[in-house]
Order: sequence, then C-alpha cells, then structure tokens
Amino acid sequence: MQVYAVIGYPLNYTLSPNIHNYVFRQLRLDAVYVPLRVSPGRLSSFVEIARDSLSGFNVTAPHKVAIVGLIDGVQGPARELGSVNTVVNRGGELTGYNTDYLAIKQALSERGYSGGDAVIIGAGGVARAVALALRDLGCSRVYVMNRTVERGRELCSLVNSWGIDCVATGLQQGVAKAQLLINATPLGVDGEFPIDPGSVGAGLVLDLAYKPGGVTGLVRLATERSIPVIDGLEILVRQAIEADRIWLGPFEAPNWRDVLEKLRSGLI
Repeated sequence: MQVYAVIGYPLNYTLSPNIHNYVFRQLRLDAVYVPLRVSPGRLSSFVEIARDSLSGFNVTAPHKVAIVGLIDGVQGPARELGSVNTVVNRGGELTGYNTDYLAIKQALSERGYSGGDAVIIGAGGVARAVALALRDLGCSRVYVMNRTVERGRELCSLVNSWGIDCVATGLQQGVAKAQLLINATPLGVDGEFPIDPGSVGAGLVLDLAYKPGGVTGLVRLATERSIPVIDGLEILVRQAIEADRIWLGPFEAPNWRDVLEKLRSGLI
C-alpha cells in the first residue's frame, strides 16, 4: 500500500484526506492519505521518517517555507517561491513542488483577472504563491497587510525582486483601493473578517481559508455585497488534483468541479 499524508500544526481540521482518498478510490489504487500533526521542532525528524514511510505528502502552515531546506530539491515555481506544498518521494529522494500557485493562477485567470492592483492579507507560504500568480497574470502593484509588518516587508522584498511594486502595512492601517482582495490567513474562519471588501473597492475576492460545513467571514461579506468570490474549497480541490498528478503521473483525473460539488455536499 502507498501512504500519503498532509502535515501541519496544529492541523485542527483538513478536508484534504476526503479529496485524495476519493481520487484513489476512483482509480482503484491501493493507497491511503492521512493527516499528521507535526510541530515545527519535529519537522526535520518527520522528513527523515518520510523517506522510508511515505510515497508523498502535502505541506500546510506553518511548514511551507521551512520544508524547503530539509528536502533534496525543488522544481518549477517552488524554486522562485521558496515555498513548497507538495513533496514526492522517489526512492528516498524528496522533491518539492508548489501546486497552490497552479490552482490560484488557474482560478484567477478563469474569473477574468488580468493584472489589476491587489491586496494580500497575510505573508506566509501561501501568500508567496499568490504573489507569483499575480505577477504571471500581469499585476504591477501589490499591497501586503500582515499582523507583523516586518514579515510583510520580507514578502514585499521578494515581490519587488520580481518587478512588482509592493507596499507592506499592518492590519490596523488604512486599506488601499484594489481590484482584487486575497485572504491568505485563517482570519474569518472563526468569527468576523476584519476588512470589508467593499471598502477596498474589490471587484473579486479570493479567500484561501475555508470552513468545513459553513462559510468564512470574508465569503459572507463578499456575498452580501454581490462581489464575486473564489473560496478556499475550490483552491483546495484544484491544488489537490495537481498534487495527485505529480505523485501518480499522467492519469484521467476527476473534473475538479465534480469533486468540489461532492465535497460541498458532504458526499466525500
């Protein structure tokens, strides 16, 4: 049996096993996908165990950047990002990829985003994937709002190196006007979202957080204001199927819309 996993901390909830185990069943694979809590202090120990025990694994907060220095190499956009969310094990050699970037870029492009100013809430690993997708879709100005301004400045330094004008501010400071508002934090999962997308003037909202069995505070605000939304479940499904392609090689994957519908309906 092949064993795959998602690692994070505290990893209070995840719907990734629902998606991947559904795909494995559809393909009649002898494989299973499990959630594993891995604290930052034990990340390096986990990596060595994974070389012997796992065929591949996904990486979520807070490990997406730290994992890069512990595996054997990175491919594709993960090189520029310094952030990995998918790792494949080939004979004990671990290689990292970033399917968040692919999912985000595809979703934004399909909604007609073509480079308008953007506000990113958050400055972690997934915010890096957002910023690279924005660059590749023609964005020239990004505002990063983060609880710790210094971390926002670190992200802006990377974004500036890509030729994009980036400004970092705190969450309590004034909100810039932008076409696109992206939440790359858990804000709004439990409670209200602190920024009204209407005050930003956003014509599109991307919320990378998701709430099993409900809607996040940001999605609720955007829906009340009739602002189109890409929610975290859509991105979760899109990136999961891209990860399966990396692990399993070419295969006829289920349509992501069908998987998303089943996930929303509680059928998987």
